[in-house]
Amino acid sequence: MHHATIPMPTPHADAESFRETMRFMVSPISIVTALDDQGYPRGLTCSAVCSLSMAPPSLLICVNRRNRSLDAIRHSGGFMVNLLKAGRAETSDIFASPLPAKFANTEWQPSPMSGLPLLSGDALAYVDCGLQAEIDTGSHAILVGLVRGSGTTAPAEGPLVYWCRNYGRWISHDLPEDAAARVAMASVAGDAEVSAARPTAS
Repeated sequence: MHHATIPMPTPHADAESFRETMRFMVSPISIVTALDDQGYPRGLTCSAVCSLSMAPPSLLICVNRRNRSLDAIRHSGGFMVNLLKAGRAETSDIFASPLPAKFANTEWQPSPMSGLPLLSGDALAYVDCGLQAEIDTGSHAILVGLVRGSGTTAPAEGPLVYWCRNYGRWISHDLPEDAAARVAMASVAGDAEVSAARPTAS
């Protein structure tokens, strides 16, 4: 595993203004999981997940270096990205909290690829990664994962998304009418609807 540090210069931008701007970016919500040195499951809520390459298949995540799950990821030599289904805002809040027993009421099973926690009851899709590199920059670590396996569990339900400090659900105008209805029914009351047309290629 490669480990590097990128020093950051003194910032010129106002952090609060940047934070206010970033809240207008729609983010899918994932739970990143691993096993600690005692074999216990650990996890954190993460919106900073990005596809990196298809040759080889790889992605990256960004984790605050003070988050205790980072040590579990290092110990595991990898991590599981669990993309949450619409309506799983409570799960997101639990894993974003400092609660010690985040898995107490969370359904999970060991991944067949690595044994890492797969949130079978909450995940819309999952990606199992081996840790290839860690890059420290600012307050966060950028973790590069080589994909060992991936799949979907309930794609018709749609993902949980976060925008402007609110949870929501994605409904595409291009979905067939019956599929759009299933997505809407799968979401819990209180979720805002995030509706958009198919994005164009850039």
